[in-house]
Parts: sequence; C-alpha cells; structure tokens
Amino acid sequence: MSHHLTNLTWEIDPADVDLSSHGLIVLLRLAHLSVQSTGECSVTVPELAVKCRISDSGVRRQLKVLEAMGFVMQFREGRRTSFRINVARRESV
Repeated sequence: MSHHLTNLTWEIDPADVDLSSHGLIVLLRLAHLSVQSTGECSVTVPELAVKCRISDSGVRRQLKVLEAMGFVMQFREGRRTSFRINVARRESV
C-alpha cells in the first residue's frame, strides 16, 4: 500500500490531463494497492469494480484510457494480470 503514490495521483493537474472522475478513482485505487518502490500491484478487474463502485466494463474502459495516457501498464504473470502505474510528476510542454 503506497500513500506516496496515492498523493502523487491527487497532484495530477487537471489542466494538463483530461482524466474523468472514473479514471481518477481507478488510478487512485491502483496507486493505493501498489508497492511504492515498483509501482506494481496485482488486482482483478472485478475487485477493482467493487472497490471503485463501477461496472467491470467501466473499469476495463478506464484502464484502456489510463494506459493510452501512460499512467498504467498492464502485464501478464501466468494467469494473472498485474499493473504498473506511473504517476510521477510530468513536465509541461
């Protein structure tokens, strides 16, 4: 559990990133579950859906958006999908 990554997620500037409220809540949950040193966590889509209070398909949709934005990377470990988040401060262009 990483409060540091959760805090960095809250600091994402809405002026720089068009992140929906559902996207933010999914990213916050991933940040909360992640190991601080690696940014990695293992959680299922149904578990995320319950905790985020949105549907499984809504979570999948938000994960695709977060992946396209560069905040989340999904990778397989056997039969499980794990996530690596990247919420480090980004330089404005």
